[in-house]
Amino acid sequence: MSNGFLNDFKALFIVPEEGTKPAATTTAKSTTPSTTTGNTSVPTPKEVGSDTPSPGKVNDKFLNVLFTAIEKSNQEGFDYLEFRNSLHSLKEMNMDEMTRFKSAMAMAKSMGASLQTIVASGQFYLQVLKTEQGKFDEAMKNQRAQQIGNKEQQMQDFSNAIKAKEEEIKKMQQEIEQTKQKYLELAQQIKDATLHIESTKNDFVASYESLAGQIQGDLNKIQEYMK
Repeated sequence: MSNGFLNDFKALFIVPEEGTKPAATTTAKSTTPSTTTGNTSVPTPKEVGSDTPSPGKVNDKFLNVLFTAIEKSNQEGFDYLEFRNSLHSLKEMNMDEMTRFKSAMAMAKSMGASLQTIVASGQFYLQVLKTEQGKFDEAMKNQRAQQIGNKEQQMQDFSNAIKAKEEEIKKMQQEIEQTKQKYLELAQQIKDATLHIESTKNDFVASYESLAGQIQGDLNKIQEYMK
């Protein structure tokens, strides 16, 4: 799909503009706390930034994926996409929403379509979006396994190593401190990876709900106005 065609296709749907990214939060350097158990201590990851993923917002990258999936599944003849295009063309005319929908439906019927075929094709494109959501969920599952699963086991391994080394003689202290640092770095990587994955998921959900909501809204209005 060319960029020009994609932009024209996206123009058929009202997409909220993305919000500006929040400013980065800086924190003062502080001493790393630790959790003490008997004669051993396991470091606690210091608090950096927020533990809450960014709220979902419409993301142009995900919209492109969803629009491309719909375009590749475009059915022959006059269907929901052409109906949506008719609505978009009539937007500049001085008429209320119901009249626009009725006029677009009249145009659809003149092209051999019907209320039933328009609704059916709209539901078909909703299923296309649902399929893309399934693919995204599977990709997120793989990302979690790759970016978090191994590191959690490594964290446990480092924790065990710290406890063992602290029981040894004092000359092992330097090695213990190096292992603590690795533990902290892994903990921070997990936090960063988790926030990134959850924020990315929320962006997709917002993009999906925005697009699917518009299509469902059109279908609801078609059912209401075409009675």
